[in-house]
Amino acid sequence: MSDSTTPEETGSPEPREGSDPSAEALAEAVSAEHAAVYGCEFVGGAAGDEGRRERASAFARQHKALRDTLRDAARERGWEAPPAKASYPLPEGRGDEEMDAFAAELERRTMEAHLWLSSSPDTDLRITAARALQESTARSLDWGAELDALPGFERL
Repeated sequence: MSDSTTPEETGSPEPREGSDPSAEALAEAVSAEHAAVYGCEFVGGAAGDEGRRERASAFARQHKALRDTLRDAARERGWEAPPAKASYPLPEGRGDEEMDAFAAELERRTMEAHLWLSSSPDTDLRITAARALQESTARSLDWGAELDALPGFERL
């Protein structure tokens, strides 16, 4: 996964003119959670040590729970949540450092999606997104990422 990955490659929707921005943001968050579940399960399966495997499994469960919550929120509002893809980009290397960097990048991408969702005029979506942003930030730190001054904002 590189910073040059396009929304089409990740399955993330592009905002469309005239569409509901909350629906688009929620779809982006669901897509990010699908990718995070897939990636965390990959890290858990490829991990060389028990601690990393357990952490990845716990984080995959957290992402699954949030993904399900977000899909339910979409359904409640009459919106269609995007389905999971059959696969997502994976890192080439399988060493501990590559796995940690990959997992931290997954969390960064979920932070961006949740930040966008936190701007929704829907109070329940804003609250869910703010909590998810906090949780993704904490998980990224567990994977060794540095704390950004403004988590979720794209780096320039």
